[in-house]
Order: sequence, then structure tokens, then C-alpha cells
Amino acid sequence: MKKLVYILFFTIILGQDASKENFLDISIVSTSNVFSEYYDCGCPKNPLGGLARKTFFLKNMMPGRDSFLIDAGNALFDSNQINPDNLSLENKRFKARNFVKTLEFLGHDIVNIGSNDFKGGVDFLIDITKDSSVNFISANLYDKSSNKLLFKPYHILEKNGAKIAFIGLSESARSNSMVNKNYIQEGNRLISELKDKVDIIILLVDKKQNTNIRDVSLSFLPLSNSFPGANYIFVSGSTKRTEPRTKQSGSGALVYGGGIQGKHLSILDIRIKAQNKAIIDVSAPFNRLQEIDYRLNRLQAKNPSIRLEELYANQPNVLSLIEKYQKEATELGISLAGYQNRSMFFSIPLSLTIPDDKDVAAFIQDIADKADFSLKN
Repeated sequence: MKKLVYILFFTIILGQDASKENFLDISIVSTSNVFSEYYDCGCPKNPLGGLARKTFFLKNMMPGRDSFLIDAGNALFDSNQINPDNLSLENKRFKARNFVKTLEFLGHDIVNIGSNDFKGGVDFLIDITKDSSVNFISANLYDKSSNKLLFKPYHILEKNGAKIAFIGLSESARSNSMVNKNYIQEGNRLISELKDKVDIIILLVDKKQNTNIRDVSLSFLPLSNSFPGANYIFVSGSTKRTEPRTKQSGSGALVYGGGIQGKHLSILDIRIKAQNKAIIDVSAPFNRLQEIDYRLNRLQAKNPSIRLEELYANQPNVLSLIEKYQKEATELGISLAGYQNRSMFFSIPLSLTIPDDKDVAAFIQDIADKADFSLKN
């Protein structure tokens, strides 16, 4: 199933011929709650993630895509609840400092500051990020003594004349030397300031998880309602992960949770053919198209050389199901092709079937060789 997902992703989304049409393609690749994981999660049954694996996927499954690489927060330190590394503070700082250097090597664009990123102290965090080529942002975290922002509040990226503003926010970051101003008020203030200057507004929000709500869509609904002027929201703090089939709010921003430890890539693919018109989310129907394709291929696997209608000629119930699938797939395909402006969301697992990028693996190995402890948990 995973192999099929990759093939569909590559051929249908990335392999489309753009030469005959005038449109804008934007791909945003997001992670969250990476917790300073250089390698995969080390999970016994299904070890997902890894920075070298991520880079291989981007280079080989999304070639020439020129994606924007972002992180929604909590990238730089381990989590006591999920992957405590049991290292000294000095060693944790070593990991964080070099994690920033690794993100620079990967060409990361934007990282939101999350509450977990302050484990090494406010001054340390500012020191390792202030001169970085990566844009570390936060719009509601202020220095207590000067009442000035600790980081850039937002960053604007541009592609073919389209401007996308990324605003960083944190609900729960705390420090004695820092003031955490109301993230909803600060976020909406900046949205009002930027809405006439940019084409798309994306929020990166570090938010405490509501453990009483199991449904992903319900868990993120308050965020969508809190920021009506935003287009998309990527969330850290919460360990919940959005899937393409996840039901979104009928109005307001679409909200995506990326899970933990960089095990999955949250990929938002936006295509704009008509300026100043709404962008329609087609993630759910495209996901349904993937499911139908998978089921038809399973039926065809019995004998790939014979047409389905002949293969199941003596099984009327199966034939009826095949006809239903084919009709639905045709209708979905026509519908998807008719959208001038659309967005699709994918959650891609970084599984063992994806090799490591050799250059990134070598870069990380050089860091590991300089450490007097293991980078792997």
C-alpha cells in the first residue's frame, strides 16, 4: 500500500505536464514535534522518519519541485514524554546547536518556535538561531525587560509573483524572562496587517494538546475558528496527525497536525490557475480516488494480462463492484480536473523503503563523530 501511495503521489501530482498551461504550483513540506531526531524513531515494528530519508524523498519523489520546507515547532530538544534522551543539558544543547546546522544544510526555510525549544534556555535559543539561514519565527513571545519580540514574527516567501506569509505562534511557551502574549490576538493582528499584502497566509502554531478529544478534526476545530483570516494552519504541540481523509471545518482555515518525531511529512500541494478565486481543498476526493485505484489493482493482481470484466465474468457481484468503482473513479477524475484553484494534502510516512540521502547521512555522521554520546536513542 505504501508503494502505491508513492507511485500515485509522483505520477498524478508531481508528474503533471505544466508546459501547456499557465498556472502556479506551490508545495509546502512540513514537520512538527521532531524533538531533535536526526535518525528514524527507532520504533521496533515500524521505524519511521530520519532527516537523510526525508531528503532522499524530496530529491527523488519530488524532483524539481522547489518545495518550501517548514517546521511547525518543537524541533530542537527531546521530549520527556515521547523520546527522553536522558542526556546532560550540555549534550542536549550540542544536539540542538547541530540540529540547526543540519536544517541549514537541508535548506530549510522556516521553523516556528515551540514551547519545547526553550529547554536550553532563552539566551541559548536566541544564540543558535539569530544568524541562521533558517528563518526562526514567533509573533507572540516577547522579552520581559524590553517588551521586544524575541524572534521575527513572520516570514514571507515568494514564488512566481505569489507571496505566502508564514506567521509563528506559541500558546504555551514559558520562561521567567519572557512574556507570552495572547497568541490568538497577536496572530489575528498580523493577519489583518498582512492580508492585503500577500496571497496566502499560513500559521505555524504550537498548541497544547486537548487529550479529552480523540477526533482529529474536532481537536483542531477551535484553531480554525480562532483565525478566520488564515488560509492554512500547521500545528505542533499536539501529537495528533491529520490524514487526507480527515474531515476539515466547512469554513475557515484548514488545519494540519504532523504527528511526532518527523515520522511523516505533511505535504500541501497548491495549484492556482485563476487569480483572486477561492482555493478548493480536494484532499478527500483525491484520497478516495487512491483507495479505488488500490482496490482495482488488488482485483487485477489475480491475472494482470486479462481485463477485469473477463477475469470476473462468472462473479456478478464482483463485476457490479468493479463497475461501481470505475464509474466513481471517472466522476472523481472529471471533478478534480475541473478545479482551477485547488489544494491537496498528503501525509507521507518516511518508511524503511526510502533510502538515506548519502550527503545528509554523511553530514550527520560527522556530527555524531564529534559527540561523546550517541545521537541515536
